[in-house]
Amino acid sequence: MNIIREKVIASPVIHCDETGMKIQGKRHWLHVVSTDKYTCYFAHPKRGSEAVDAMGILLEFKGVAVHDGWKPYNGYNCDHALCNAHLQRELTGIEENYKQQWAKDMNELLSEMKKYADECKEEQVKDLDFEQVKALEKRFNALVEKGIEENPPSLNPERQGKCGKNPKTKARNLLDRFI
Repeated sequence: MNIIREKVIASPVIHCDETGMKIQGKRHWLHVVSTDKYTCYFAHPKRGSEAVDAMGILLEFKGVAVHDGWKPYNGYNCDHALCNAHLQRELTGIEENYKQQWAKDMNELLSEMKKYADECKEEQVKDLDFEQVKALEKRFNALVEKGIEENPPSLNPERQGKCGKNPKTKARNLLDRFI
């Protein structure tokens, strides 16, 4: 595992995720960090930073960590990017369960952005079309504004959660990650 771990740490981009599993009938978490060529698996009884630290990759990694926005990942000293597949799955849930149009439109926009990036990669384009990128950013920002209209911050004092804060909806939490 040390050779693979070193290759992953040296990579410019990694993907991080975790999933629940049972080991001898007890709940554990399988932490996964991968590149396009290497994958490290690490089982641990905890899900949080203690387990991620014990895996020993994110403590040393300095590139871009792509993940689902799970809060413990953000505490590591590297650049962060949100996983498009996770975002699109959540957007689909918001669209289907809460009938929010911004989520449907954002999902479509993310697909268009990925298609554009894939085409540029396939054609080995070194410089992206500035006007195309600006147009995509403008649409993205407009959809975030539409999302804010559909999900204003809760100001209802009767709906207080932990520590006296107003709890956010799933849609608002997702929207905040886009913001």
